[in-house]
Amino acid sequence: MKTRTFVRWIGVAVAFVSTVSIVSMPAYAETGVTNDTIKIGLFGEMTGAASLYGKSVYGAEAVYKQANDAGGVNGRKIEIVREDESCDPSKGIAAVRKLVSQDQVFMIHGGVCSGVVLAARPELIKSGVPFMDLGAASVMISTPFAANIFQPVATTDAVGRRMADFAMSRAGTTKVAIISHSDDWGKSNRDPAVAELKQKFNLQPVADLSMERGTSDATPQVLKVKTSGAQVVLAMLYPAELAIFMRDAYKYGLQVPVLGSQGVSLDDTRQRAGNPHAADNLYVFYPLVAPLDDARMQPWLKLVNRYGSGGQPETFTFLGMGGAVAVVQALKDSGRDLTRERFIAALNNLHGFDTGVMAAPLTFTATDHAGLKTGSMLTYVNGKATVVQALQK
Repeated sequence: MKTRTFVRWIGVAVAFVSTVSIVSMPAYAETGVTNDTIKIGLFGEMTGAASLYGKSVYGAEAVYKQANDAGGVNGRKIEIVREDESCDPSKGIAAVRKLVSQDQVFMIHGGVCSGVVLAARPELIKSGVPFMDLGAASVMISTPFAANIFQPVATTDAVGRRMADFAMSRAGTTKVAIISHSDDWGKSNRDPAVAELKQKFNLQPVADLSMERGTSDATPQVLKVKTSGAQVVLAMLYPAELAIFMRDAYKYGLQVPVLGSQGVSLDDTRQRAGNPHAADNLYVFYPLVAPLDDARMQPWLKLVNRYGSGGQPETFTFLGMGGAVAVVQALKDSGRDLTRERFIAALNNLHGFDTGVMAAPLTFTATDHAGLKTGSMLTYVNGKATVVQALQK
């Protein structure tokens, strides 16, 4: 009798505990989301030769920290988990795996080195975790289409074509040289530029050269460009190699405009080259709404100075901010009942979304996640960085 009574009591107790557990469970059971937090994974190039790109992480973090200080998003604060991949594809894959499996983040925001993001792309697609590209520009990141991968910066296809059009904006230009890295990133910039020159202007490059990453001397390339008689050079190079090319171009008297792709900086190139005049003829693809000393950039500079810890602000500091602004907006639009599905749907509804910091509005759709289609060019005019729409030198 006592045994039966005890069993019945245990059954009632278990039922009671189960009921209490069900009642006390939150309605939101999405990975990376709690009653008061949303966990976002960030990865970037915090160390190594491409550590300049790591400034983008600090810019994105500043946006998220501002959102937290404003009360959070729908009652939740953003919790950041940061990983360093040093522009190393293997480290990028490891970072994504850790953020997904160990840290169990709600979404990931990361990567300025295209090679890293491309290497991690299969892992990202397999995980289904929403991913916002931090600044990597390869067109192969958003093409072919993947439902959970968003690219809020101009792709290399858009950049390469813009560079070709810009080179031809000066009357009388008939000779264009190209120098690029031979990796996927270099090709994804070079190939669209070559196609644009042929299709739109019926031109072939007078010199089509390669420069491998890690090269410390650009003398052969500079001399070949001089011999070709090129009137303008399209340089699809990473920051270190572009600085070497500009240094040697100045050394050997190559005084023609050089157009740099997205991912390089005027000031950084000049500093790396070790010569204040090495970047006098340099133009770079510019993704932001205005130069850093323009009034339109002052609110963003104040934001970085308040929350950032990445040293002197650079163009790269702001490259990841547009995507972060889009993330915060989509989180708000998703409402309190936050799920990855709702979040992705909210991002897909951002059409003509003005982040306030990027050169053009962002547009994502259910079939196109390459959100930015254009940009400007930046050069020194009387020693001051200036946005220009046509070749001037």
